[in-house]
Amino acid sequence: MIQHKGTAVLDTRRLTLRPFVPEDAEPMFRNWASDKEVTKFLTWPAHGSKEVSAYVVEQWYGRREDPKYYQWAIELKELHEPIGSISAVKLDERTEAATIGYCIGRRWWGQGITAEALEAVIAFFFQEVGMNCVSACHDPRNPNSGKVMKKCGMTREGTWRAGGVNNQGICDETWYSVLREEFYDRRASSQLQGPVRGIEDPETRKGIAREILEALPQWFGIPEARENYIAESAGQPFWAAFEGDIPIGFLCLKETGRATAELAVMGVRSEYHGQGTGRKLFLAAKIWAQRQGYSFLQVKTVQTGHYKEYDRTNQFYLRMGFQEFEVIPDLWDEGNPCQIYVMEL
Repeated sequence: MIQHKGTAVLDTRRLTLRPFVPEDAEPMFRNWASDKEVTKFLTWPAHGSKEVSAYVVEQWYGRREDPKYYQWAIELKELHEPIGSISAVKLDERTEAATIGYCIGRRWWGQGITAEALEAVIAFFFQEVGMNCVSACHDPRNPNSGKVMKKCGMTREGTWRAGGVNNQGICDETWYSVLREEFYDRRASSQLQGPVRGIEDPETRKGIAREILEALPQWFGIPEARENYIAESAGQPFWAAFEGDIPIGFLCLKETGRATAELAVMGVRSEYHGQGTGRKLFLAAKIWAQRQGYSFLQVKTVQTGHYKEYDRTNQFYLRMGFQEFEVIPDLWDEGNPCQIYVMEL
């Protein structure tokens, strides 16, 4: 349920996001609003005088008590004055969605400041207001704005050709968004992931896969199947969990359709079972799959009731949010009926 809070003060490491006050007109004009490079891809023209900035700030200041109005000054703490602005340019209460717009002065480009402000606003809308979706768009000729959105965990949805108008005329709009569930998954991953990281080198992937799988003969005791997992891991998206420099688990994904990625193989050393390592690996892979635009995850394992070890595996997948989809009795052999689980992303 949405509970509007208005332009609340938000604090980050370097910034204070706060409502505009009349005294902000002069630094607004000086720091960003008068610069045609800053406004090049925006929908409002550069201010020609301080009086224009004063008029705009007055309008914003007049709505500071409106709980449905969100217009922040981006104040750099070390400077004690605003260097840009960030706001909700559109709210849709039916879909519980907010669209964000932002700009900062050219002097502060490339320092991660805009992303720091956007991350704070995204968190505010999900945690405090109760929004379900936060979106933003940029002109494709301004790709750095898209990099900010991606850095903040937003997913590229696509480009609306000739979908908008800015100071360059009719323009394309590339849209990004993030859902509340994705925001919390990303936050959980950043808190839980710790020693989990993606592995790019094919030989390193194979070495880690061999080390882990050979330590798990209860699950990977058939040499031919194990060697196949190891060989295929070299070319698959791959995450490994470490304790110090020692790999203690890994997970691979593979594409099984344009909309679906499969958890191809996963293993965690027995002495680390029950400590959250598998969950950390899975969250990292799930977030990656969402950002790549997949709609579903699937995984295959032996149906519950045949082996104690695989019964624990089935319980793990159910706890992660997978749902039973289908059992194929003869995909492998009669003694190992294949249980397929699926998850919508």
